[in-house]
Amino acid sequence: MPTKQLLGRLRSLQRCEESAALSDRTPEEIAVSENILFKGTAEWQRAYADLKAVLTTREHVRSAAERAQARQQRATKKSNKRGPGKGGTPSLLHVGTPRPARVDHER
Repeated sequence: MPTKQLLGRLRSLQRCEESAALSDRTPEEIAVSENILFKGTAEWQRAYADLKAVLTTREHVRSAAERAQARQQRATKKSNKRGPGKGGTPSLLHVGTPRPARVDHER
């Protein structure tokens, strides 16, 4: 199963209610459902443990916040390498005095 689907399954298991005693569902609704509804059941605990075991073998997929932080660190590292150099557009104050074009050139 792809990691994305496994993470979806993890989220659905995490959204389950704690127990039937704390649930707003009626006993009839609970009896009719074929899905895992409560975290307190052995079925939920087994499914959760199996899922975690599979996910530990997969590579870590970084979250959006982790990716943004890594990009920012790379940009900071790259900008620190750029020091005052000779590149770029010179300031008008440092250009110097203008010189006339050579008159003695041939066309």
